[in-house]
Amino acid sequence: MRATTATSIPIELLRKYDRPGPRYTSYPTAPVWSGGVGNDDYRVALRAAAVHTDKPLALYCHIPFCRSRCFYCGCNTCITRSEESVSSYLDMLEREIGAVAGLLDRRKQVSQLHFGGGTPTYIGNDGLERIMTMLDRHFSFTDRAEMSIELDPRVTTCEQLRYLSERGFNRVSLGVQDLDPQVQEAIGRVQSEQMVADMLAEARALTFRGINFDLIYGLPFQTVDSFGATLEKVIAMRPDRLAVYSFAYLPNVKSNQAKIRPEDLPTTEEKYRLFATAVEMFTAAGYKQIGMDHFALPDDELSLAQDDGRLHRNFMGYTVQAAPEMIGFGMSSIGYVNDAFFQNQSGLDSYKSAIAEDGLAVYRGMHLSQDDLVRQYVISSLMCNFYLPFNDLRARFQIDYRTDFTAEHERLAEFFDDDFLTESEDGLTITPVGRTFVRNIAMTFDAYLSGDGNGRKPTFSRTI
Repeated sequence: MRATTATSIPIELLRKYDRPGPRYTSYPTAPVWSGGVGNDDYRVALRAAAVHTDKPLALYCHIPFCRSRCFYCGCNTCITRSEESVSSYLDMLEREIGAVAGLLDRRKQVSQLHFGGGTPTYIGNDGLERIMTMLDRHFSFTDRAEMSIELDPRVTTCEQLRYLSERGFNRVSLGVQDLDPQVQEAIGRVQSEQMVADMLAEARALTFRGINFDLIYGLPFQTVDSFGATLEKVIAMRPDRLAVYSFAYLPNVKSNQAKIRPEDLPTTEEKYRLFATAVEMFTAAGYKQIGMDHFALPDDELSLAQDDGRLHRNFMGYTVQAAPEMIGFGMSSIGYVNDAFFQNQSGLDSYKSAIAEDGLAVYRGMHLSQDDLVRQYVISSLMCNFYLPFNDLRARFQIDYRTDFTAEHERLAEFFDDDFLTESEDGLTITPVGRTFVRNIAMTFDAYLSGDGNGRKPTFSRTI
């Protein structure tokens, strides 16, 4: 059913609330994790988690390889044409999977699997099969397991899509970014509209569900008119889900971005209008806003789960699968086990060396306190379901919102004034306009940020 009205975001509100802040794929966020957490801590956590044999796991595999580096890219990738480099990485990945599975002992059930990158299909069906064979050896997928993978339409073949379907993958995410030829040339990622449409049609024919398009706003040469044209074409294709990410221009950090000229980028005001246009057009077309920059059709599982308060979020994105713990495999991957975060070495050579020496490659992480767990729940509830239920908070943690979050509630005043939030006896609810600013609202409950809500870490992207 189509929405009857679009969500219109006033530009002055985008301007007012555009500030550095976390995306809250985790809480506490990665910048406050400690280098004092390592392999020994991970082993203890895995052994402790092993006893929960009735609880499913989420697995993430990082495949870092690409054939070329897109100019805008901020991901942890490796450009190689060396088969030996890929093969040796898969050797280490297999060794890590075996080591982790051994520590998890009889805890085998998996309800969510995601392959990210890089370009996972770059390693071909043989490479993907090596990983899947290893996972099958040590784990067992539930009947309704969510198995997803990121795809580059320029690299992925119909044969690979068929292989993925036969192997049980049921969700795909296509990197689209923008369909305007001038923008594509400027970011080093040229792919025709027809190429994207053909891959979407093939994925649908193979009964993939929850098909997602990734778009980016703030790229060189984007205008409201040109981006609007891309959005119209995307809406006509009608993918199940959409993600609309802000381009973070950091040429001093990501050298590949130096190929993009700053004078070709939209101004800050233009960037606000690009995002406002996306929100308005997608909601007018019937998509529901999921989080600050995701959208899904009303009958998609994400929309239905949000309606019921069952939506979850982790480093793999929004999901309906309630896996309390996540295992990360591969360089830079992140896991969450026994109320603690663990991240692997981010460099290819450092990851391989660590695995070769010790079987694991953790270089930082964080053990969560009770206060961290409470705030993690609060922030996750707001980010996923746009709702904080007071009774559930009390039942889980014996916390009374009005007593224990008095200071935070006072700092929410500006959000109430701007009609981002409503309060009832049951809880806090974020309004349709407020959904775009959910990161800002969540920052109010972040104990690691300064009291005025401004991010203390320059590494955070801006909220708009």
